[in-house]
Amino acid sequence: MKAKTVVILILVVIFTIVLIQNSGLVEFQMLFWHIYAPLFFLVLGVFAVGLIIGYLVAKVDRKKKPKTAAVPAGPEAKTPSAPVTKPGPSASSGPPPSMS
Repeated sequence: MKAKTVVILILVVIFTIVLIQNSGLVEFQMLFWHIYAPLFFLVLGVFAVGLIIGYLVAKVDRKKKPKTAAVPAGPEAKTPSAPVTKPGPSASSGPPPSMS
């Protein structure tokens, strides 16, 4: 088995053990409602809500990041009209022309 599969199986077993050990009846109060249910239902519900929120946050974050590099806007974004050359020796192999 792959390491990822083993880690997932171990986490599922640990989560299942925690759920089974917390089977006592608890009262959950939300605004005007009083709900009595086993604690493992409450743990499962909170876990599910966390998964949904994590998924939605990751989905929104993926939409914000552009897939290509962004081009800056404004005057600095304009490209020069002539190619920029570096000063240095010329491409010809002879001495520079004399000025006379």
